[in-house]
Amino acid sequence: MTADNRAKESPIVDTHVHVWDRRRPWMAWLNDRPVSWDPVRDDFEWSRLRAELDGAGVAELVLVQAGTSTEETRLLLELAERQQSIIGVVGWVGMSSPGTTEKDLAIIGSGKLVGVRTLHRWRPDGEILADPRVANSFRVLVDRGLTIDLFVNDHTELPLLLPLIEAVPDGRYVINHLGRPPIDQDATARRLWNVAMTQLAALPNVFVKFSGWGTVVRRAKAADVARYAEHVFATFGPARTMYASNWPVALVAAGYHDTFAATLEALADLAPAERDAVLGGTARACYLTR
Repeated sequence: MTADNRAKESPIVDTHVHVWDRRRPWMAWLNDRPVSWDPVRDDFEWSRLRAELDGAGVAELVLVQAGTSTEETRLLLELAERQQSIIGVVGWVGMSSPGTTEKDLAIIGSGKLVGVRTLHRWRPDGEILADPRVANSFRVLVDRGLTIDLFVNDHTELPLLLPLIEAVPDGRYVINHLGRPPIDQDATARRLWNVAMTQLAALPNVFVKFSGWGTVVRRAKAADVARYAEHVFATFGPARTMYASNWPVALVAAGYHDTFAATLEALADLAPAERDAVLGGTARACYLTR
């Protein structure tokens, strides 16, 4: 099934895209990335993103923060108010304490804010997922009806998530980028990923974004993600799995069209209703249902 044909069936939601001006202070992290990230060291404004989505037939999107700045989140929310196709914003707030979380939420406001993302090891919060006290900030977010997107740097950090989720079990959580599967690593690494993802999938309030595998190995091929897709669909199921491109970070691996085409190939064995869930239904259920 081609991207063009699939796009005609039902609206598609890309649940993880960014826009940014690389000169903003919260984008300084780009300077520390390796030479393979050169295609990403650019400005990616709304019109450029919308052109990529239109080219793939993707109707709607969730904007995700790219830096640890309440100012960036506030600007994303302003953009979302102007653009109907942006169904939600996953922003950033500090989680060093519940008070910090509440203060930052007051600064950014609400609007189309549907969630907040944790960035483990990023300043200013640092080793955020390794600190059990962060559950107190999770409590603040969950009480506001916000989802919590969970970013890990690699699959070895997945075990940090389980105790935090269990500490605030009535929340809604989204594991970013398939939990960073260990593509091109050995069987031991794959086993660690399998065990951690199986444990997380056993919790009914945990979702996963089908994205990010290409940036691990700097290519976008469905064959690379096949074993991980099979495991995720067997454990989380399509009803808790959602499509995400991770554009423009995905340019480390491939352009938007190629990334989307590889995703569709990876979903080819799903039933039509299951594909519809991954490509849109799950996103709406997760981010828009309160």
